[in-house]
This record gives sequence, structure tokens and C-alpha cells, in this order.
Amino acid sequence: MELFRAVNYIIEVLLAELVFLHVFPRRERFGLRLAVVTALAVAADYPEAIYRQGNTSFVAFLLMVLVQAGTVVGMYFVFRGRFLPILSACVSGVALQHIGHHASRLLVLLPGLGPWNSVWEFAVCIALDAGVLWLLRGPLRATRYEENYAPPITIVSLVIVLLCTGVTRFLRLSGPMNVYAIICTSVYAITCCVLALLIQYMLHYMVQFKSEYLLLRRIREEERQQFEISREQAELINIKCHDLKHKLRSLEPHLPKSEIDSMREIIDSYDGVYRTGNDALDIVLNEKNMRCRSKNIALTYMGPGEELSFLEDMDVYSMLGNILDNAIDAADKFESPEKRVISMTLQRKGDFVCLNTINYLADDLSFADGLPRTTKEGEQGYHGYGLKSVREIARRHHGGISVSAADGIFCMSVYMMNE
Repeated sequence: MELFRAVNYIIEVLLAELVFLHVFPRRERFGLRLAVVTALAVAADYPEAIYRQGNTSFVAFLLMVLVQAGTVVGMYFVFRGRFLPILSACVSGVALQHIGHHASRLLVLLPGLGPWNSVWEFAVCIALDAGVLWLLRGPLRATRYEENYAPPITIVSLVIVLLCTGVTRFLRLSGPMNVYAIICTSVYAITCCVLALLIQYMLHYMVQFKSEYLLLRRIREEERQQFEISREQAELINIKCHDLKHKLRSLEPHLPKSEIDSMREIIDSYDGVYRTGNDALDIVLNEKNMRCRSKNIALTYMGPGEELSFLEDMDVYSMLGNILDNAIDAADKFESPEKRVISMTLQRKGDFVCLNTINYLADDLSFADGLPRTTKEGEQGYHGYGLKSVREIARRHHGGISVSAADGIFCMSVYMMNE
């Protein structure tokens, strides 16, 4: 029992840190590395814990901080990532352990549950870790905290946690505390640590949300400019093709039929293949079809374009453009012509309009927040935001998107209410 009392603190800290670190990529031989770090942390904390039990001086606090810093260094060699986000996760772990410690102090004040001991603290910390892990598992993966972080937020949280743990430790210098002092100290500590966690994750989420919003607006503006250019080019091409067809008729008596047919085929390819009844849809389909033909990719589309008349032209161009760009990139990874195909259908189902796209898939996909993660993370640009833009358009019309990838086939459905 004495050994447990000496090492339970560092074990609680390590477990709490793993709650926030579990989303980070793991280094090779993860289990061995974690076991070594745990053993070293326990070995370093044992003499410090023995000293701490009979001493509440500044030296004891400094030793505790040094042990905590050692866990940060250790976790850096267990998980892959930059040092600052790993430090941020470890600070969150220390805050979570501190909340568990003081929650156990408050819990034992209830009738029939006292007195407080290390076993109570350990049990409360484990329960708290499990609860936080269950709550934050999805959000942490969705926001990709291991890649997106804000240094000022981490520094503020670190200062709050250090001040909180320091103040609560030095309060014990005044001697044994009565019930009211324990309650006040615990409430103060829990409040500070919860604030630190909120700063770490809620503010981080808000900063990321604002950044994504601004980036989507910028992408949207660039798409709007591209749409205007595409529309002008489509109108110009239609005019030129119309003129060329008239000139071709005048040349028919003077040229061989095979040559006339070849020229007519070339003109038709530029004149646009699709006439769906929706000008914006025609523009994007013909534009992407030209790209497909240059890559020997077969694009087929079926469905009345009038069903998308409730959308703004810009929304049609943005949505179809992002979907088809992803499908073309996926199809272009195959050499076999049988798999260089894209199928798109548009149909009405009750009050909803459904746009379905199917293409073959060469890469395994991982999902975050219901959307496939981009496979172009190493490239420059806005990769990964195209489907977010599609989903945002669908949600504005009381709809959403559904994505599946199985047996090498990628299926995507966008459904929207036709208001």
C-alpha cells in the first residue's frame, strides 16, 4: 500500500495524458516505448513522492514539476508529432488528474464515504479519464488536434495549470485544513483546471472553425470567379461553334465526306455534349467532360437538370465541380480503361433531390467527421475542403451527404430538399 501511495500520482498523470494523446500517430514499437517511459517516470517519481509526503515546500513543488516535464519528454518519444501539441496534450492530462484529485477530496466529504485515501483518488481519476475519453474521442479526431494547434492557447493553459497546482500545494503550508477550506480549495482547483481545458479545446475548436469558415469563403470566391470565366468561355465557344457549323455547310460540296464528318465531330466535342435544362449544370458537366476526354476517362450523366433549379448557379457549379474533381483524380489512378469511369445520376425522391456519384477507388480511405480525409495532404492548396463545401451547400437546403467506400468502389450521395 505504501508503494501504491508513492507512485499512484505519476500513474494517474500518465493515464490522463494518454486520454489526450491517443489521437496522435504512434512511433514504432509503441508498446515497448510506453513501457520504458512509464518505468522511468515511476522510478523518477518514487523518491520525489517520498520527499513530498513529508514536505510541502517550494522544493517539493519544483520536483513535482520536473517529473511532469519528464513525462512530456517521454511522450514525445512515444508518439509522433511536434513537441508543442504533445506538450499541450500533456498539460491537459495534468489538469485532468488535478480535477480528479480534488473531486475525490470533495466526494469523501459525503456522509459514509470518508476518509480520503489514495485508492479513492485513483478510482475517481480512472472514472474521470474514461468519461472524458468517451466525450472527446470523436471531437479530437475530427479537429485533428495533433496537427492543428495554437501556441498562445497552449502557453496560457500551461500557466493556468502551473499556478493552480502551485497555489493549492502551498495552501497546505498553513497546516491541516478544515472542511470549508478543503471545499474552497477543491472548487478553486477544479474551476481553474476546467477553464484550462476549455481554453485548450473549446477555444481551439472555435479558432479552427473560424479559420475553416474564412478559408471556405475564400475558396467560394475563387470558385465564383472561375464560374464566371467558365460561363463566358462556354458562351464564346457556343458562338464560335455555331459559326463554324455554318461555314462547314458551305464547304460540304468541296471536301470529302470523311473529312467533313471528322471536322463536324471536332466541332461537336467543343460545342458541348450535355443539354440538361440547367445552364450551370451544363457548364460544369461539359467543362469536366473535356478534362475527362483528355485523360481518357469515361464520364456519364443521367437526370433532368431542371431538378436543380432551386439552387443558385454558383452552388451547382461548386457542388458538381468539387464532386467531379475528386472522382476524376480517383479514376486517373487506374491504368485499366474499365476502371477509368465515372457515373453520375440525378433523380427526385419525394421532396428531395438526390445526386449520386460512383467511381472506382485505388486508395484506402480514412474518415473524419463523416467525410473521407484527403489523400493529398502533402500538396499545396485547399485539398480536403471540397467535400466540406458540398456538405455546407446540402445542409443549407435541409439535406446532407452520404459517403461509402467498399470493395474498391466509392459511392457518394448528396440529398437536398427542393423548396
